[in-house]
Amino acid sequence: MKPWMVATLAFVLAGCSDPSGLPRGGALQGERNKADNYLAYEHHVAIELPAEHIGERIAATREACLSERFGACSLITAQQSSGQAPRGELTLRIVPDGVEAITQLASADGELTSRTTHAEDLAQAVADNRRQHEQLLRQQRTLQQFEKRDDLAVADLLALAREQAALEVQLQAIAQDAAQQQRRLDTNLLTLRFSSPYERSPLGRIGEAFSRLQDNLAEGTANLIEFIGYSLPFLIVLFPVALGLRKLWRRLTRH
Repeated sequence: MKPWMVATLAFVLAGCSDPSGLPRGGALQGERNKADNYLAYEHHVAIELPAEHIGERIAATREACLSERFGACSLITAQQSSGQAPRGELTLRIVPDGVEAITQLASADGELTSRTTHAEDLAQAVADNRRQHEQLLRQQRTLQQFEKRDDLAVADLLALAREQAALEVQLQAIAQDAAQQQRRLDTNLLTLRFSSPYERSPLGRIGEAFSRLQDNLAEGTANLIEFIGYSLPFLIVLFPVALGLRKLWRRLTRH
């Protein structure tokens, strides 16, 4: 699939949304590849919850992924902050059939405020990987034919062994790349961002500004001290020079 087709896919997915930005049809569903497609799907979901429920929703979603309650799932990142405006984020890779269920679990007692789906086309990367794999296999078979000869010197045998070892390393690396590509094709990457209504309110923004006041004051003070530290050597050098120029100017202006 060409890059413009991927962009078209994202446009079509966005076109399936209502004016609020949420797709019609309820919960977010996972995406599967059709025949001869090599698309790696990613979903980004924003969930708004009461502040007191964010921690338990994050914990429940994390546990559901680790226990593979909704199918094979790997937790990639987990972030959480507390305070008046708690927030958190989970990034996980899960089978398409589990996307809807785990999203519903994460948004229980809350609201999905936005969600987007986009896909990266891996067709060229998969084709390049396969082509390189076949090329290395041909080289390996050629070396194996040379090894069967009886007229090879010891130095030649050692050189062949080194080449074989290098090929094995490359083949293993390609196999790992192929496995990672297949994993991205078979699963969906899901990012869940949790926040509270307080964070969007004017009072919440004021409270957040006050909560950052101490950090900003400390950072500003530290920057000022660093500036003074950098400037002090120049002041020590320039002060005598300034006095000398001042005396010279006075002498010149007297005549």
